[in-house]
Amino acid sequence: MSASSQGTTRPFKGSKNSSIQNPAMEVKIDQHFNAKVYTSGSTIAGHVAVRASKDTAFDNLDIVFVGISATRLDFVQQYPSHSFRPFLKIRMPIQESDLPGDRIFRAGSEYKIPFHFVVPHQLTIGACNHACLSQDVRERHLRLPPSLGAWEADDQAPDMTQIEYAINAKAIQLGNGAASKVMEAHHILKVLPSLPEDAPLDITFRDEWYKLSKTKTIRKSLFSSKTGQFTASAIQPNAVILSADGHKSSMTSVRINMEYAPSSAETAPPKINSVTGKLVSTTFFSAVPVDHLPNLGSRTNCESTPCLNYTTTHSLFTLPVESVSWMQQDASSRSRRDSGYSSTVMEGDASESDSSERRRRQSSKGKSSKKPKLSTVIHTTDIAIPFTVSNSNKKLFLPSFHSCLISRSYTLQLSLCVGPTNTAISLAVPLQIGVETIHEPQGHELPSFESALAQAEEEEADAYLQPRVIHAPMSGLHNDTALPGYNELSRRTIGVA
Repeated sequence: MSASSQGTTRPFKGSKNSSIQNPAMEVKIDQHFNAKVYTSGSTIAGHVAVRASKDTAFDNLDIVFVGISATRLDFVQQYPSHSFRPFLKIRMPIQESDLPGDRIFRAGSEYKIPFHFVVPHQLTIGACNHACLSQDVRERHLRLPPSLGAWEADDQAPDMTQIEYAINAKAIQLGNGAASKVMEAHHILKVLPSLPEDAPLDITFRDEWYKLSKTKTIRKSLFSSKTGQFTASAIQPNAVILSADGHKSSMTSVRINMEYAPSSAETAPPKINSVTGKLVSTTFFSAVPVDHLPNLGSRTNCESTPCLNYTTTHSLFTLPVESVSWMQQDASSRSRRDSGYSSTVMEGDASESDSSERRRRQSSKGKSSKKPKLSTVIHTTDIAIPFTVSNSNKKLFLPSFHSCLISRSYTLQLSLCVGPTNTAISLAVPLQIGVETIHEPQGHELPSFESALAQAEEEEADAYLQPRVIHAPMSGLHNDTALPGYNELSRRTIGVA
């Protein structure tokens, strides 16, 4: 199911603003500017400035680094229209010396309460507490997603999706069994977390979003007989890695293997006229947590809760192919080599098989002589096409990610024009976009559940393999005042009268 973003608004009202401040309270971040991008391991330090216009009593002051995702389903009325899911909440411990002792912000005085946060490299295990079809899905949900909807450029996401990072500060007063906010401030941040390159996807025939290989019939003209079969197969390219601020990107290349099986041995391979590449950005979103990777499997969503998708297309390249070097090989020898069955038979079975094959040839000699001789030649070649994606002031390519409510994936659409009739062969190849890691995880950060488990198993194995030193018992007279040991009792000789 696809969705359009026309005539809609973001689920977070006013989220395009970098900060929402109260005149009495303001969040100030050191060395911050509106276009600054934070990544995993980045430090977010500053202070909350309080300038009360009148004496304001409070009981608690909270400064929290939060991350929240939100979706809105405008076209499905039977499901909740809005869905909010917090995935990150880091509270800053505040020293008592930073607050007024009487818990009253005095008018005319200015108070500065410092804070210091570090963008984590991954989420805690409680951020994804719903059922998942595999551990791989849960591990991807425990990665930080990038900001969505906070960029000046078009991030190619619909207005019904939002991922927001912010520093929230609020002063709370307790009374009559309820808590009320007496002042608050909100500062939105742009976060582009480090996301490494994953292993290539295991694409099967059930994955309708992708098509790695396709075969087409080649003809000299529209109404002529076929001259052969042309097969194009693409290999998943390496990921495009963005810089930590998203301004630069690495080069990658896609390799296309081509095979031509002519109808006769005299037919030459067709000319490859051009290759066109387009990048399709797909944003998946749902009102409830998704338990699978939405870019794998069927395009048609038959589940009780729909997972909508929003796509945009960006042209990457259109390249003419001047000439390619074809290699010729015997199809029959290759088929025998590729066969997984053994050709070894017993001597008697071999002679019996040869005689039956001879009789079959003699019986079909008249029929086969009337048919044209089939070609046993296959031509193969391949081409590698380098490309990259670049972010600009108008369009932004975010990294590939999967979270509980929102996912982003990319598909490289390749189109080959082959032969005199410009036969089109279209392929759809998955492409990953990652983000480099510039701040390695520090020792004081909490390890992931998997790394902690692996470390515990390693320590247990080391303890088991450590050598054990066995000391010989000391020789000497035994002290009669002490009880004998078990070994001494076993060696004691008992005399028989």
